[in-house]
Amino acid sequence: MSDDLISEGADDMQDAGSIDPNSDSAEGAGATDQVIEQGDAVSASIAADQGPSRGTLRDVADSLGISSAVALRALRDQADIRPRLRERVHEAAERLNFPLEELADETSHRGVVAVLVNTMRNTWISDLVRAIRIELTATGRSAIVVPTRRRVPEYPIAADTDAIRSLVDLGVDGFLMVSDLHDVDSVIEATADRPFVGIGCSRSFVGRFDTVRIDDEVGQGLLVDHLVSLGHTEIAHVGGVGSTVARERADAFQLAMERHGLADHARIEPGDFTEQVGQTAGSMLLRGSEVPTAVTCANDVTALGVLAAARDAGYEVPTQLAVAGYGNTSLSSSGVTQVTSVDPNSDRLGALAAQLLVDRVSGHEQEARDVAVAPSLVARQSTAAGPRAESKRRTRVHVD
Repeated sequence: MSDDLISEGADDMQDAGSIDPNSDSAEGAGATDQVIEQGDAVSASIAADQGPSRGTLRDVADSLGISSAVALRALRDQADIRPRLRERVHEAAERLNFPLEELADETSHRGVVAVLVNTMRNTWISDLVRAIRIELTATGRSAIVVPTRRRVPEYPIAADTDAIRSLVDLGVDGFLMVSDLHDVDSVIEATADRPFVGIGCSRSFVGRFDTVRIDDEVGQGLLVDHLVSLGHTEIAHVGGVGSTVARERADAFQLAMERHGLADHARIEPGDFTEQVGQTAGSMLLRGSEVPTAVTCANDVTALGVLAAARDAGYEVPTQLAVAGYGNTSLSSSGVTQVTSVDPNSDRLGALAAQLLVDRVSGHEQEARDVAVAPSLVARQSTAAGPRAESKRRTRVHVD
């Protein structure tokens, strides 16, 4: 690492504000030790005794305006980090209750964590994996991403439990499950009681193992609030099919519409997380006499399908149809699409999931814990206009 980089980190640190570890709003939820994170809270109480909240490596770095890599080297007392910066980083780690006892030497290697995913085509996964790897690096661990979706003649989709058993035989420290894998019971059985944490998964798994989830009721509520504030009342949702998470997001959309007194206007068009099905569902919504003025989607990929359907049907976005996604992936922020989306705070999700897994690997014994991370809304061009003006319907004239 160059002196310029270290100097820059030190200079940035002088002006960086600190984070109050007591500013989080969290509450337990029975035996599952549920924590609800609100807004931009930095830490969540995940300790066994509901004690002080535990910060992640990213929390320490962000509190000082430096990178996670610089913070990690400072915590390891590397010689190329200036003494004043090392001192401030250690102070921040103590203030945020970062688990220094788990910190490993840079040259040590304590194992590998397997990240189990359904597909490698979801850009949201890359955001999560980056955050997971940053947090695991602090404990000398690394992560490998393993697709578990296998097609067999007997079933349309099945989990590749053979691959998971092979990982157990290779001695991985534990498993992180991204979203809901197919045939989860078989997956858990194949892990042979290795530490297991679900990330971005459905609420149905709360209590079975440690879970770090997106608070989808908050996320869908933010979308509906945003669209209603623009004057939209005829709002539809594409989703609810393909996984429990999709169904939960559709239910959250329905609840948000009910909260605004728009239950009778809410329409859910079945769709999964793929662009092809999103386009088909969008085409169905844009046919007929009752076309919504706004559409929310289960994820950003689905939103791209709805945008394609709108283009094919001759609807201009956003003046004639508002479209919103979910996940705030690179697809939503590209110069071509610019889709309003819900940011699930992937950095926080990945860091917390990695921390929970390290706790279990280190021998932490406790009831299954659950953390729901509150997302935020990123408004873009695709919802920059209110509802389109009503057009007069054609009337049939009878000539005698």
